[in-house]
Amino acid sequence: MTDKRNENELMNEFREFVASESTVPKELSDKILNFVRYDLTPSSIFVFTKIFFVHLFVGTLSLAVCDQFGINPFNTSFSLAHYFMKAGHSFCMTLCGFLFLSLTTIVSWFILSKTEFLVLKQNTFLQVFFLSLLSLGFFSLLGAEIVFRSGIFWLLGALLGGIALVNLIANLQGRHQQQTP
Repeated sequence: MTDKRNENELMNEFREFVASESTVPKELSDKILNFVRYDLTPSSIFVFTKIFFVHLFVGTLSLAVCDQFGINPFNTSFSLAHYFMKAGHSFCMTLCGFLFLSLTTIVSWFILSKTEFLVLKQNTFLQVFFLSLLSLGFFSLLGAEIVFRSGIFWLLGALLGGIALVNLIANLQGRHQQQTP
């Protein structure tokens, strides 16, 4: 008998709970909405900052296999630049820039959320251009002597590498999403 009564009491309490009007505190509601809003539309500056820190790490590591403008902080004897140089200085600079920004783009793809990568896709040229200019600035600060012609070829390679890979990854993601039910 007590089990039946407890069950009836629980059902009555449940019905009262469901029928009651509930209000979520405004502060909590605003926090949740802001979190969802950010998650759906991250700012370009935040995405750039995230990519910048990825680039600091990846760019530094890439100098171990392909020194840029003679900058090789790891003093490795092997450098892809030696092989690229066999095809000519301009080709070497273009390929070095391409490789430098391409590696950052690939690693960023793994780190950025889908919406952050979409923001990168929407602002690809600006994001890659400023990242490339900052890289050239850092190389210059580290003592690299960047001649105008070499810098232009490197910048073109970096832009091509960053932009091409962002678009390639975005297209591959789009195809993958179309294939999955």
